[in-house]
Amino acid sequence: MAKIKSIIGCEFATNEIRAVEIAKIDSTYQILAMGYIPLEKGVIEEGFIRDAESFQKAFSELMSSGGFRSNNVAIGVNNENVMMRYASFPKIDRDKLRNMVLLQAQEFIPIPINEMEVDYLIAGESTNEDNVAQYNIMLIAARRQMLESYINYFTAMKYTVMDIDSSLLSFCRGIKASGTEEKYCLVNFTDDILNFIVVKGDEISMVRSITIPDRNRTSVCELFGLNGKEEDEDAQIQSEDEIKNAINFIVSETASTVSYYSMQSEEQIEKIFLTANTPYKDDIVNELRENIPLTVAIPQMNPQVQAQGSANVNDYAACIGVAISGLEG
Repeated sequence: MAKIKSIIGCEFATNEIRAVEIAKIDSTYQILAMGYIPLEKGVIEEGFIRDAESFQKAFSELMSSGGFRSNNVAIGVNNENVMMRYASFPKIDRDKLRNMVLLQAQEFIPIPINEMEVDYLIAGESTNEDNVAQYNIMLIAARRQMLESYINYFTAMKYTVMDIDSSLLSFCRGIKASGTEEKYCLVNFTDDILNFIVVKGDEISMVRSITIPDRNRTSVCELFGLNGKEEDEDAQIQSEDEIKNAINFIVSETASTVSYYSMQSEEQIEKIFLTANTPYKDDIVNELRENIPLTVAIPQMNPQVQAQGSANVNDYAACIGVAISGLEG
Protein backbone atom coordinates (compact mmCIF):
# COMPACT_ATOMS: atom_id res chain seq x y z
CA MET A 1 0.00 0.00 0.00
CA ALA A 2 1.32 3.43 -0.96
CA LYS A 3 2.38 5.60 1.96
CA ILE A 4 0.08 8.57 2.48
CA LYS A 5 1.58 12.05 2.06
CA SER A 6 -0.36 13.86 4.77
CA ILE A 7 -3.10 13.22 7.27
CA ILE A 8 -5.56 15.22 9.35
CA GLY A 9 -5.57 14.44 13.07
CA CYS A 10 -8.82 15.52 14.72
CA GLU A 11 -10.35 15.49 18.15
CA PHE A 12 -13.94 16.25 19.17
CA ALA A 13 -15.26 17.65 22.43
CA THR A 14 -18.75 18.68 23.44
CA ASN A 15 -17.98 22.28 22.51
CA GLU A 16 -15.55 22.11 19.57
CA ILE A 17 -13.66 20.28 16.83
CA ARG A 18 -9.88 20.61 16.64
CA ALA A 19 -7.77 19.47 13.69
CA VAL A 20 -4.19 19.49 12.41
CA GLU A 21 -2.88 18.38 9.02
CA ILE A 22 0.64 16.94 9.12
CA ALA A 23 3.15 15.67 6.58
CA LYS A 24 6.45 13.97 7.38
CA ILE A 25 9.41 15.64 5.72
CA ASP A 26 12.73 13.88 6.38
CA SER A 27 12.83 13.41 10.17
CA THR A 28 10.37 16.15 11.10
CA TYR A 29 6.60 16.52 11.04
CA GLN A 30 5.47 19.65 9.25
CA ILE A 31 2.13 21.20 10.18
CA LEU A 32 0.34 22.15 6.96
CA ALA A 33 -2.91 23.38 8.52
CA MET A 34 -4.32 23.81 11.99
CA GLY A 35 -7.51 25.16 13.51
CA TYR A 36 -10.66 24.65 15.54
CA ILE A 37 -14.35 25.48 15.30
CA PRO A 38 -16.97 25.78 18.07
CA LEU A 39 -19.93 23.41 18.14
CA GLU A 40 -23.46 24.24 19.17
CA LYS A 41 -24.78 22.57 22.28
CA GLY A 42 -26.15 19.09 21.61
CA VAL A 43 -24.15 18.32 18.45
CA ILE A 44 -21.90 15.92 20.41
CA GLU A 45 -23.05 14.35 23.67
CA GLU A 46 -21.35 11.58 25.69
CA GLY A 47 -18.91 10.97 22.83
CA PHE A 48 -21.63 10.43 20.21
CA ILE A 49 -22.47 12.70 17.30
CA ARG A 50 -26.16 13.48 17.91
CA ASP A 51 -26.68 16.02 15.12
CA ALA A 52 -24.94 14.69 12.00
CA GLU A 53 -25.96 17.60 9.78
CA SER A 54 -24.57 20.26 12.15
CA PHE A 55 -21.39 18.25 12.73
CA GLN A 56 -20.73 17.79 9.02
CA LYS A 57 -21.41 21.47 8.35
CA ALA A 58 -18.99 22.55 11.10
CA PHE A 59 -16.28 20.11 10.01
CA SER A 60 -16.57 21.17 6.35
CA GLU A 61 -16.34 24.83 7.37
CA LEU A 62 -13.21 24.13 9.44
CA MET A 63 -11.58 22.26 6.56
CA SER A 64 -12.34 25.08 4.13
CA SER A 65 -11.39 28.03 6.34
CA GLY A 66 -8.27 26.31 7.68
CA GLY A 67 -6.84 25.32 4.30
CA PHE A 68 -6.93 21.57 4.95
CA ARG A 69 -6.39 19.43 1.84
CA SER A 70 -5.95 15.78 2.79
CA ASN A 71 -8.82 13.29 2.62
CA ASN A 72 -7.15 11.00 5.17
CA VAL A 73 -8.10 11.42 8.84
CA ALA A 74 -7.00 10.00 12.18
CA ILE A 75 -9.42 10.45 15.06
CA GLY A 76 -8.54 10.94 18.72
CA VAL A 77 -11.16 9.80 21.23
CA ASN A 78 -11.32 10.56 24.93
CA ASN A 79 -14.71 10.33 26.57
CA GLU A 80 -16.74 8.08 28.86
CA ASN A 81 -17.11 5.51 26.06
CA VAL A 82 -13.36 4.88 26.08
CA MET A 83 -12.00 2.80 28.95
CA MET A 84 -8.45 2.01 29.93
CA ARG A 85 -7.64 -0.64 32.49
CA TYR A 86 -4.30 -1.76 33.92
CA ALA A 87 -3.79 -5.53 34.19
CA SER A 88 -1.04 -8.14 34.53
CA PHE A 89 -0.62 -11.30 32.43
CA PRO A 90 1.98 -14.09 32.49
CA LYS A 91 5.02 -13.39 30.34
CA ILE A 92 4.44 -15.71 27.38
CA ASP A 93 5.39 -15.57 23.71
CA ARG A 94 4.07 -12.35 22.24
CA ASP A 95 2.35 -14.14 19.38
CA LYS A 96 0.23 -15.94 22.01
CA LEU A 97 -0.25 -12.94 24.26
CA ARG A 98 -2.92 -11.26 22.15
CA ASN A 99 -5.28 -14.25 22.33
CA MET A 100 -4.83 -14.45 26.11
CA VAL A 101 -5.48 -10.73 26.60
CA LEU A 102 -8.60 -10.68 24.42
CA LEU A 103 -9.99 -13.85 26.02
CA GLN A 104 -9.63 -12.41 29.53
CA ALA A 105 -10.46 -8.78 28.74
CA GLN A 106 -14.04 -9.15 30.05
CA GLU A 107 -12.66 -9.63 33.58
CA PHE A 108 -11.42 -6.03 33.51
CA ILE A 109 -14.02 -4.25 31.34
CA PRO A 110 -17.38 -3.58 33.08
CA ILE A 111 -19.34 -3.54 29.81
CA PRO A 112 -20.18 -6.62 27.68
CA ILE A 113 -17.13 -7.23 25.53
CA ASN A 114 -19.24 -7.80 22.41
CA GLU A 115 -20.17 -4.11 22.57
CA MET A 116 -16.53 -2.99 22.63
CA GLU A 117 -13.49 -2.85 20.39
CA VAL A 118 -10.52 -3.92 22.52
CA ASP A 119 -6.83 -3.30 21.98
CA TYR A 120 -3.85 -3.30 24.30
CA LEU A 121 -0.24 -2.25 24.71
CA ILE A 122 2.55 -3.67 26.82
CA ALA A 123 3.11 -1.04 29.50
CA GLY A 124 6.11 -2.71 31.14
CA GLU A 125 7.32 -5.90 32.80
CA SER A 126 7.43 -6.99 36.43
CA THR A 127 7.29 -10.05 38.67
CA ASN A 128 4.38 -11.13 40.85
CA GLU A 129 4.51 -12.12 44.53
CA ASP A 130 5.74 -15.60 43.52
CA ASN A 131 8.60 -14.00 41.54
CA VAL A 132 7.06 -15.10 38.22
CA ALA A 133 7.69 -12.80 35.27
CA GLN A 134 4.65 -10.99 33.90
CA TYR A 135 3.64 -8.33 31.41
CA ASN A 136 1.92 -5.17 32.63
CA ILE A 137 -0.82 -4.58 30.08
CA MET A 138 -2.83 -1.46 29.31
CA LEU A 139 -6.23 -2.49 27.97
CA ILE A 140 -7.98 0.07 25.78
CA ALA A 141 -11.66 -0.51 25.03
CA ALA A 142 -14.09 1.72 23.14
CA ARG A 143 -17.76 1.29 22.32
CA ARG A 144 -18.05 -0.26 18.88
CA GLN A 145 -21.19 1.76 18.10
CA MET A 146 -19.33 5.04 18.65
CA LEU A 147 -16.36 4.03 16.51
CA GLU A 148 -18.56 2.77 13.68
CA SER A 149 -20.58 5.98 13.71
CA TYR A 150 -17.40 8.07 13.31
CA ILE A 151 -16.29 5.94 10.39
CA ASN A 152 -19.72 6.18 8.74
CA TYR A 153 -19.94 9.96 9.15
CA PHE A 154 -16.48 10.57 7.69
CA THR A 155 -17.03 8.10 4.87
CA ALA A 156 -20.20 10.01 3.97
CA MET A 157 -18.09 13.19 3.81
CA LYS A 158 -15.62 11.46 1.44
CA TYR A 159 -12.83 11.06 4.01
CA THR A 160 -10.87 7.88 4.73
CA VAL A 161 -10.41 7.04 8.42
CA MET A 162 -6.85 5.74 8.70
CA ASP A 163 -6.74 5.34 12.48
CA ILE A 164 -8.77 5.85 15.67
CA ASP A 165 -6.62 6.24 18.75
CA SER A 166 -6.73 7.27 22.41
CA SER A 167 -6.09 11.00 22.77
CA LEU A 168 -4.61 10.40 26.21
CA LEU A 169 -1.96 8.00 24.91
CA SER A 170 -1.19 10.46 22.12
CA PHE A 171 -0.26 13.06 24.72
CA CYS A 172 2.10 10.57 26.35
CA ARG A 173 3.85 9.85 23.06
CA GLY A 174 4.42 13.55 22.58
CA ILE A 175 5.85 14.08 26.06
CA LYS A 176 8.16 11.07 25.67
CA ALA A 177 9.47 12.54 22.42
CA SER A 178 10.43 15.73 24.25
CA GLY A 179 12.96 13.83 26.36
CA THR A 180 11.19 13.51 29.71
CA GLU A 181 12.84 10.77 31.81
CA GLU A 182 11.02 11.42 35.08
CA LYS A 183 8.03 9.50 36.35
CA TYR A 184 5.17 11.87 35.69
CA CYS A 185 1.42 12.00 36.08
CA LEU A 186 -0.40 13.41 33.07
CA VAL A 187 -3.64 15.10 34.12
CA ASN A 188 -5.92 15.52 31.09
CA PHE A 189 -9.11 17.46 31.72
CA THR A 190 -12.08 17.95 29.38
CA ASP A 191 -15.69 18.96 29.96
CA ASP A 192 -16.59 15.25 29.91
CA ILE A 193 -13.82 13.44 31.76
CA LEU A 194 -10.80 13.79 34.04
CA ASN A 195 -7.93 11.41 33.21
CA PHE A 196 -4.79 10.50 35.12
CA ILE A 197 -2.00 8.35 33.69
CA VAL A 198 1.35 7.69 35.37
CA VAL A 199 4.25 7.15 32.97
CA LYS A 200 8.02 6.75 32.94
CA GLY A 201 9.72 6.12 29.61
CA ASP A 202 7.85 3.24 27.96
CA GLU A 203 6.17 2.11 31.17
CA ILE A 204 2.64 3.02 32.21
CA SER A 205 2.08 2.17 35.86
CA MET A 206 -1.39 3.54 36.56
CA VAL A 207 -4.44 4.91 34.78
CA ARG A 208 -7.55 6.46 36.31
CA SER A 209 -10.54 8.07 34.60
CA ILE A 210 -13.37 10.00 36.24
CA THR A 211 -16.52 10.93 34.36
CA ILE A 212 -17.47 14.42 35.55
CA PRO A 213 -20.06 13.90 38.35
CA ASP A 214 -23.44 15.60 38.05
CA ARG A 215 -22.69 17.70 41.14
CA ASN A 216 -19.68 19.24 39.33
CA ARG A 217 -21.23 19.50 35.88
CA THR A 218 -22.29 23.17 36.08
CA SER A 219 -18.92 24.25 37.48
CA VAL A 220 -16.95 22.36 34.84
CA CYS A 221 -19.13 23.73 32.03
CA GLU A 222 -18.44 27.22 33.36
CA LEU A 223 -14.69 26.52 33.24
CA PHE A 224 -15.03 25.65 29.55
CA GLY A 225 -17.44 28.49 28.77
CA LEU A 226 -20.41 26.23 28.00
CA ASN A 227 -23.04 27.87 30.20
CA GLY A 228 -23.56 31.00 28.10
CA LYS A 229 -22.73 34.54 29.15
CA GLU A 230 -24.60 36.72 31.60
CA GLU A 231 -23.88 40.44 31.84
CA ASP A 232 -25.11 41.41 35.31
CA GLU A 233 -22.80 41.59 38.33
CA ASP A 234 -24.47 38.79 40.30
CA ALA A 235 -24.09 36.39 37.37
CA GLN A 236 -20.42 37.36 37.07
CA ILE A 237 -19.81 36.58 40.76
CA GLN A 238 -21.63 33.27 40.40
CA SER A 239 -19.51 32.43 37.34
CA GLU A 240 -16.29 33.13 39.26
CA ASP A 241 -17.47 30.92 42.12
CA GLU A 242 -18.29 28.08 39.72
CA ILE A 243 -14.83 28.33 38.13
CA LYS A 244 -13.22 28.15 41.58
CA ASN A 245 -15.31 25.08 42.40
CA ALA A 246 -14.24 23.36 39.17
CA ILE A 247 -10.57 24.08 39.84
CA ASN A 248 -10.93 22.80 43.41
CA PHE A 249 -12.45 19.59 42.03
CA ILE A 250 -9.41 19.04 39.75
CA VAL A 251 -6.94 19.80 42.55
CA SER A 252 -8.71 17.49 45.02
CA GLU A 253 -8.85 14.55 42.61
CA THR A 254 -5.23 15.07 41.53
CA ALA A 255 -4.02 15.17 45.13
CA SER A 256 -5.91 11.98 46.00
CA THR A 257 -4.54 10.24 42.90
CA VAL A 258 -0.93 11.19 43.75
CA SER A 259 -1.46 10.11 47.38
CA TYR A 260 -2.98 6.77 46.35
CA TYR A 261 -0.13 6.07 43.95
CA SER A 262 2.45 6.89 46.65
CA MET A 263 0.85 4.36 49.00
CA GLN A 264 0.70 1.63 46.33
CA SER A 265 4.07 2.05 44.62
CA GLU A 266 7.70 1.92 45.61
CA GLU A 267 8.51 4.77 43.19
CA GLN A 268 7.10 8.26 43.58
CA ILE A 269 5.61 10.60 41.00
CA GLU A 270 8.15 13.34 40.27
CA LYS A 271 6.18 15.75 38.09
CA ILE A 272 2.64 16.59 37.06
CA PHE A 273 1.74 17.68 33.53
CA LEU A 274 -1.64 19.32 32.89
CA THR A 275 -3.43 19.38 29.55
CA ALA A 276 -6.78 21.17 29.21
CA ASN A 277 -8.23 23.29 26.43
CA THR A 278 -9.62 25.95 28.73
CA PRO A 279 -8.48 29.58 29.16
CA TYR A 280 -8.12 28.86 32.88
CA LYS A 281 -5.38 26.23 32.59
CA ASP A 282 -2.74 28.56 34.09
CA ASP A 283 -5.04 29.07 37.09
CA ILE A 284 -5.36 25.29 37.47
CA VAL A 285 -1.57 24.90 37.31
CA ASN A 286 -1.10 27.57 40.00
CA GLU A 287 -3.61 25.90 42.33
CA LEU A 288 -1.98 22.51 41.80
CA ARG A 289 1.42 24.00 42.66
CA GLU A 290 0.05 25.54 45.86
CA ASN A 291 -1.57 22.32 47.05
CA ILE A 292 0.72 19.52 45.84
CA PRO A 293 4.47 19.53 46.63
CA LEU A 294 5.55 18.53 43.10
CA THR A 295 6.67 20.31 39.96
CA VAL A 296 3.55 21.14 37.91
CA ALA A 297 3.75 22.29 34.30
CA ILE A 298 1.98 22.46 30.97
CA PRO A 299 3.95 20.04 28.76
CA GLN A 300 5.94 21.05 25.73
CA MET A 301 5.10 18.58 23.01
CA ASN A 302 7.04 16.76 20.32
CA PRO A 303 10.09 18.86 19.24
CA GLN A 304 10.05 17.09 15.85
CA VAL A 305 6.84 18.95 15.00
CA GLN A 306 7.39 22.22 13.14
CA ALA A 307 4.71 24.88 12.78
CA GLN A 308 4.72 28.20 11.00
CA GLY A 309 3.64 31.36 12.76
CA SER A 310 2.86 31.82 16.43
CA ALA A 311 0.09 29.24 16.85
CA ASN A 312 0.19 27.36 20.15
CA VAL A 313 1.02 23.83 19.08
CA ASN A 314 0.39 22.54 22.62
CA ASP A 315 -3.32 23.26 22.24
CA TYR A 316 -3.39 20.72 19.40
CA ALA A 317 -1.23 18.09 21.07
CA ALA A 318 -3.82 15.29 20.89
CA CYS A 319 -4.51 15.99 17.22
CA ILE A 320 -0.78 15.94 16.49
CA GLY A 321 -0.33 12.66 18.36
CA VAL A 322 -3.08 10.81 16.52
CA ALA A 323 -1.94 12.27 13.19
CA ILE A 324 1.61 11.01 13.74
CA SER A 325 0.25 7.58 14.68
CA GLY A 326 -1.85 7.54 11.51
CA LEU A 327 1.09 8.62 9.36
CA GLU A 328 3.39 5.97 10.73
CA GLY A 329 0.69 3.32 10.21
